Amino acid sequence: MTRNTFIRLRNFILLSLAQVLIFSQIHLFGYATACIFVIYLIKMPRHTTRNEMMTWAFLFGLVTDIFCNTPGIHAAAATAMAFARNYVLATFTHKGLPDDFTPGAKSLKWGSYIIYSLVCTSIFYAVLFILELFAARYFTTLLIGTASSTLLTMLFLVVTECFTPKK
Repeated sequence: MTRNTFIRLRNFILLSLAQVLIFSQIHLFGYATACIFVIYLIKMPRHTTRNEMMTWAFLFGLVTDIFCNTPGIHAAAATAMAFARNYVLATFTHKGLPDDFTPGAKSLKWGSYIIYSLVCTSIFYAVLFILELFAARYFTTLLIGTASSTLLTMLFLVVTECFTPKK
């Protein structure tokens, strides 16, 4: 196994523990819940294959579902976001990028990075709340939950981006 695999496994374990023990317990105003593993999926390198991306997303979601006693909704939402991520990233980048390109505020510039992250996070939470509520009469709750959870996760994304050392 390569060094990158060990680093990804370490990050998977640490983020899964943080998600399950800390972030899944926080529900601001009964709607907003941050899923920080989405940040990890957003920041994965461009050369990550779709299958690898979807596998990591499914595993993050599965661990969250197991420990938060939710019936597969995090796994489904994370897998849907991972599937769409490369298409979303392609709209904000050009074709001549190196293979080791990693999306970030420095590489995409702040505006493009925020919009890219906002779209990916919105996809995740829209799928999550649609599966959780599963009824049209809860449309307002769906919108409030999706918007507030997306904004909370985006807040954590901006904070981590500001405190991540530049290479």
